[in-house]
Amino acid sequence: MSYLEYVIRPEQAGLMVKAILRPLGLSRRLRRQLVGQGGILVNGRSAYLSSRVSVGDRVTIQEVREDAPTVAAEDLPLRVVWEDAHALVVDKPAGMLVHPTGRERTGTLLAAVHHHVGPNGHARPLHRLDRDTSGLVLFSRHKLAHDRLSQALLRRQIEREYWAFLAGAPAQARLDVTLPIAVEPGQRIRRMIDAEAGQSAVTHFLLLAVFPADGVSLVQVRLETGRTHQIRVHAAAIGHPVLGDALYGEQHALVARHALHARRLTFPHPLTGAPVAVRAGLPVDLAQLLAHLSM
Repeated sequence: MSYLEYVIRPEQAGLMVKAILRPLGLSRRLRRQLVGQGGILVNGRSAYLSSRVSVGDRVTIQEVREDAPTVAAEDLPLRVVWEDAHALVVDKPAGMLVHPTGRERTGTLLAAVHHHVGPNGHARPLHRLDRDTSGLVLFSRHKLAHDRLSQALLRRQIEREYWAFLAGAPAQARLDVTLPIAVEPGQRIRRMIDAEAGQSAVTHFLLLAVFPADGVSLVQVRLETGRTHQIRVHAAAIGHPVLGDALYGEQHALVARHALHARRLTFPHPLTGAPVAVRAGLPVDLAQLLAHLSM
């Protein structure tokens, strides 16, 4: 499989291959892999990054060999909401891990995606969701796609929007939280706000609805950073933990898990750069919660 092919234009004549590939913004690691595996071709022959090109030359980027998956495929229910040969987006149900852990090796989203792409396919997640958070997760399907999407994530070109039900309601309709997050001392999972040792974290809250009879609000949340438990920690820090979040708030009779759903994902296509926007409606439990609150 070829990732990309370029035909050299007159204004590009005499340039090195690395100059032709520069707009792709490939990582050094991937460039080394391409050269080492003979994955850069000029007119069908292996070339180096320093090779010169002429008008009409065809520069081709070949598929890089993938490592064997470390997670075995499992035939599990999977809702794919968008896919092509380069990436796919799935709607993760609450209660499912994205990756295996030391204690739980099976039943993960990654195992289900490996089954979906088949024995000759490959897939790697670009980000994670907590076990009990439902919603959209982006996967790459080959190394070039993963390289480019990883860089898009670092450049904050991937937008993630969530809906969260909170205990109580923020006083402001819009609230930007910029509190650093660190692992709580003596804890393996729980995070805390730590102005000195914490990693920068930015969360934007937008109040959508207030349900005073039940003491609940619905907010839209956008992430600029992706720290572990970021939304849950920031929501608790403003005094309105995610409804049903026993780790940072308390359990609630209206919902059996923390009421957080990744509902919208926008990212640049890993090859064309064109914007891709994907949505996932509320799962049954949160749709029922919203219907109850709206009565």
